[in-house]
Amino acid sequence: AEWNRLFAAKVWDTKNVREWDDVAAEAIRNKKEVQFGYLFGICVEKGSELPLGSDGRKFKGRVVVQGNRVVNQSWEAAAFQDLGNSPATMDASRAADCYGCFPGNKTEIADAVQAYIQARLKGNECWICLPPDRRPPGSAGMRKPVVELLQALYGHPDSVTMWEIKCDEDVKAVGFRPLGAEWPSVYFHEELSLLLVIYVEDFKLAGP
Repeated sequence: AEWNRLFAAKVWDTKNVREWDDVAAEAIRNKKEVQFGYLFGICVEKGSELPLGSDGRKFKGRVVVQGNRVVNQSWEAAAFQDLGNSPATMDASRAADCYGCFPGNKTEIADAVQAYIQARLKGNECWICLPPDRRPPGSAGMRKPVVELLQALYGHPDSVTMWEIKCDEDVKAVGFRPLGAEWPSVYFHEELSLLLVIYVEDFKLAGP
């Protein structure tokens, strides 16, 4: 199901399958920096400590970039934008809990749906090698086929930054304003009197 969601979201470009060596050689000729990486799938059981048959037990799949194995066109360790990220603090979360306890207020939490892949992956091109059973049409006979990664995907070192930038733009577009550098990833909506705290992809909203 996870692979299908990523294919549907066009996280990578399946229409342009190329040989790893060809992309690398082209980058070297053009004195261009590109990245190469690998994808792999993981599967975990959430709620494994619960009794068998419990609704809380379920398997969850995720496909990630192997972040410790990303190289450039010359097989050297790839350089990333390394912009860092600034998730909300525990104090911000407690402040939202407090505000949600005011008379007439409440607090709700939710996580973003497929958060990272909502954001475009910017910076140097990143070409990924898919597992053999997930390679697209057109890769038959290739030694090491790669496709370009278009969206920020879990595991890529720059993905959290790309998501944070997009998330910040989106919440400000609907009326939330950031509280300032002392309160990273915390926003307030003046018209609706809502306090929003964002920790990576988890949202906590408090107010009337």
